[in-house]
Amino acid sequence: MRIISGQSLSDIAVQEDGNVSTVLEWALKNNKSITEKLVPGNVLENPKSDLKDIGISQYFNGITKKISTGITNENYAVIIPDDGIGAMIIEDTFIVR
Repeated sequence: MRIISGQSLSDIAVQEDGNVSTVLEWALKNNKSITEKLVPGNVLENPKSDLKDIGISQYFNGITKKISTGITNENYAVIIPDDGIGAMIIEDTFIVR
């Protein structure tokens, strides 16, 4: 299973096994933490879980769009607009009087 940008082990567990419960199996099989940031292009070994939900995994394997729920450099600007109080800098874009 080749990792794409923004994928987590949870994304991969759902995409490949149709069940987020297999995330620990993916982590153990690939010597990863379940919260570890994955490197796009790297390949993970499939743990061949008994918890696999065939119907859901077939659905995700049949569509061209893959699950990728992480914020990537490409979509950061779209998700986090450069305006509002979170983007303001005191005494620069936010003046205190």
